[in-house]
Amino acid sequence: MVKVLLVGNGAREHAIARAMIKSGAELYAVMDKANPGIMELAAKYKIVKSLKSFEELQAFNDVNLAIIGPESPLASGIVDFLEERLNIPTVGPDKSNARIESSKVFCRELMQAENIPGLPRFRTCRNEEDVREFLRELGSLEVAVKPDGLTGGKGVKISGEHLLSEDDIVKYALERIALENQVVIEEKLVGQEFTLQAFTDGMHMSLMPLVRDYKRAQDGDTGPNTGSMGSYSLPDHGLPYLTAKDIEAAREIMKRTLDALKKVNGKPYKGILYGQFMKTRDGVYLIEFNVRFGDPEAMNVLTLLKTNFVDLSWSIVNGTLRSAEFENLGTVCVYLVPKNYPEQPVSGKPLEIPSSLPQEVELYYASVDLKDGKVVTSRSRALALLSKGIQMNEVRNRVYMAVRQVRGQLDYRTDIALEVVEND
Repeated sequence: MVKVLLVGNGAREHAIARAMIKSGAELYAVMDKANPGIMELAAKYKIVKSLKSFEELQAFNDVNLAIIGPESPLASGIVDFLEERLNIPTVGPDKSNARIESSKVFCRELMQAENIPGLPRFRTCRNEEDVREFLRELGSLEVAVKPDGLTGGKGVKISGEHLLSEDDIVKYALERIALENQVVIEEKLVGQEFTLQAFTDGMHMSLMPLVRDYKRAQDGDTGPNTGSMGSYSLPDHGLPYLTAKDIEAAREIMKRTLDALKKVNGKPYKGILYGQFMKTRDGVYLIEFNVRFGDPEAMNVLTLLKTNFVDLSWSIVNGTLRSAEFENLGTVCVYLVPKNYPEQPVSGKPLEIPSSLPQEVELYYASVDLKDGKVVTSRSRALALLSKGIQMNEVRNRVYMAVRQVRGQLDYRTDIALEVVEND
């Protein structure tokens, strides 16, 4: 039996853990927060203060393979440590390749230097003069201001939503420059977003089903941005508003980026590459890359994965990747979050989870706390519920039936996947 080390502790990692167990792995886990679902599945686990405290990983130096869930340890070089110090093959990019997510400046400037399509007009700004000059050059205040480093998905600010004037843009840009010495400002893209994820060994890519994600906290895509409130995928693995040409454009951007990373860094990117794209009237543009599964997108795709996940992981680290197979089913995933999330989330409140959920509904633990043996809310997303099937209206009804059975001081969106049901 293959011993697999999983690093991370959110719902994404709970989904990875389930897929590994289903594929015959013996699971070991390192978490910086207790996840009841992973704890139940793991043969051995360790709770650490930080996932960037790599020395703690030496307690698992007899595992055969590792997989990394979140971006922060990847950006800090966890793969370099596991492979070079502990000789553990790892699914995830090394530190140099992880910069495609951990540095917006690196990402945009790499795309520019290698003439990769899907690049909006942008400028790396290091002072107020740079900012104002780019706004004049653009001839518009319709921009996105993007911090260079990792901000947990909450650092990007958009004109018209967060930034209402040129002074607002300059002020926020200077705040980020003070922290990181540079900031990316780019033209604001308008269109329909989509997520395309791929397994890759750096030379070959195997695409996963497309997923539609819902970032806003409230129905109708209103309210503040969140880590995500839910998502869906369709039985044909496409999305209703995308053509084959759109999907090919996104695939081409991802493939050329992988080629550019190998050229610049001298080593292949191995792991999961996540592309967040925008379909505009002028074509498909890249919003950003992530160097790991999305959350909740991991639940949507891994619950459909037919290929043995352990074998797939070996092929990634060995450079022998072939196409992964997925069930032709749709999925709907809904997040339950603490009341008033994300701005003033109510933490420490008990959750009552029914002992049995409706058939074909899966529960994933996200960020919860354990208090006197009971599961309570933290300040982040609490639980994700997912169902899959052929008929999207049935899938959606099942998952919302389960959502309504969970008790606690919780919020959730009621319109996840409503657009595809209404258009059936």
